Amino acid sequence: YVVVVHKMDRMLSPPPLTFMSQQRRSWTTITATTLLLLVGVSSSVLLGTMVSDFQLSSRPSSSRNNVNIRPHFGTMMQYGPTRKNGQQRAVVVRSSSSVREESRKRLKEMGYDPYLLEAASGSKWDPTFQRWVKDERAEYEDIIITPKAGSPYIIWPAIFQVLKQKGLESLPTSEVEQLLEENKVTVVDVRMKDQYAQNHIKGSINVPMFRDSTGDGVWDNIKRVVNAALMLRSTERDPEFPQKVLEAVGGEKDRPLVLYCGMGGSMETKIESNKKRYKDKGYEDVDKSFGRESRSLKACFELINAGFSDVKHLKGGFSTWKYEKKAVEQ
Repeated sequence: YVVVVHKMDRMLSPPPLTFMSQQRRSWTTITATTLLLLVGVSSSVLLGTMVSDFQLSSRPSSSRNNVNIRPHFGTMMQYGPTRKNGQQRAVVVRSSSSVREESRKRLKEMGYDPYLLEAASGSKWDPTFQRWVKDERAEYEDIIITPKAGSPYIIWPAIFQVLKQKGLESLPTSEVEQLLEENKVTVVDVRMKDQYAQNHIKGSINVPMFRDSTGDGVWDNIKRVVNAALMLRSTERDPEFPQKVLEAVGGEKDRPLVLYCGMGGSMETKIESNKKRYKDKGYEDVDKSFGRESRSLKACFELINAGFSDVKHLKGGFSTWKYEKKAVEQ
């Protein structure tokens, strides 16, 4: 803010200065500073309450050594450190079976497998570095996030584990290009309609996974105002996405599909290396403990959950497709 205001102050002070121009300049600077501060505060509130959706615990610890772990997303059980055979480990010291059963019930109502709750085990949100990391102690009471504005959704590690278990394939651009030429696959662009209209993979169809915000509550309006101030679009996940895809492909759940978004995301958890020691298998990257989440990977999860039998993912997304100068159209 200081840099921007300083530059504006310099721009608004052409020599020579008169008393009136200096006064006008001061009011302009004050107004600009106030607007910038309002945008900053609103952004902080938005990120802290809707994007992060941080959950504080209201349950007191039963012991000084007990730690009630609450990650960035989801609700974890409470653990207490103990020692066994000289090694430190963690055991569940208190959990609410009723909360877990309620979570399974909600998952079923949302159309998901009730035992998806266990899929997130072994993962924890690291707020310091803003990433998901592995933690063998982690078990969840709830993996459904209900933001202040928008529809509920599932935390990423649970989605990643399901996609990994189902053996989701990420196809390179060259293979997808060949499949398109041979008319053996339907390529689905899950970006917004205006992004698709600008340019897209030649021969692809558009079924957005997200839609413009539809709510009219207080938080929905706050989200719109703040996003507008930041020149961002206010969107939410479309709960009817699987049904819209089904309609777009003529009701055939067994039709081969390849989904893509802007960046593509990744299911890979290792980094390839030219060094002899890691050349064959690569090495684990803590920042990619659960790959890289993306719209297209989440869309694949939604379709697989809805019963689509042949779903694949474009490696690198549309950005890689354009970079490799593959066929696009408007």
